[in-house]
Amino acid sequence: MRNRRSAIIAIFILSGASGLIYEVVWSRQLVLVFGNTTQAVAAILTGYFGGMAVGSLVGGRVADRVRSPLRLYGTLELLLVAVVLATPFLFSLIRSAYGSAYSSLVDQPALLAGIRFALALLALAPATVLMGATLPSLSRYLARRAADLGDVFGRLYAANTFGAIVGSAAAGFVLIELLGLSDSLRVGAAGSAIAGATALVLARNQ
Repeated sequence: MRNRRSAIIAIFILSGASGLIYEVVWSRQLVLVFGNTTQAVAAILTGYFGGMAVGSLVGGRVADRVRSPLRLYGTLELLLVAVVLATPFLFSLIRSAYGSAYSSLVDQPALLAGIRFALALLALAPATVLMGATLPSLSRYLARRAADLGDVFGRLYAANTFGAIVGSAAAGFVLIELLGLSDSLRVGAAGSAIAGATALVLARNQ
């Protein structure tokens, strides 16, 4: 059980690193769409963390009902890979929609800000909802008793945060400079794929 727990902590570190690679890349991509203004950045961050919050709420409820929360986690990670790889196409649609809205609403900044906010939510929600559901899924799997939940949640959150630090530093200082935005996104997707596949193998052997 200890080796299994260590493996789960390791894949959640990897998941956290991938998640912050996504955030850094998407922020740069969406800034190119919306502009580098305070309102644009706020819309991007709200879309990212709003989706995470919804995913955490829904994921917790689903994890309480499924037979194998670990299998659920692995499935979420693999679904996330497919969504992440589709985001360049989605962002191109967002760019076209915002360009059309901007040309006709440039004199109505409040309405334009609302459209920017809605488009940011639309662009980020599919992936961030899935990402938000991963923590409650693993917490439910590792916490055999209700009394263990706080300790398990803390350990997983710490692991994910450590991975996030590594991922943000790697994306911001290394990956994007060497590989560009699209290939950096694929590196993050590879991390999610490894985490998801490993979780499914562990779930099958439990």
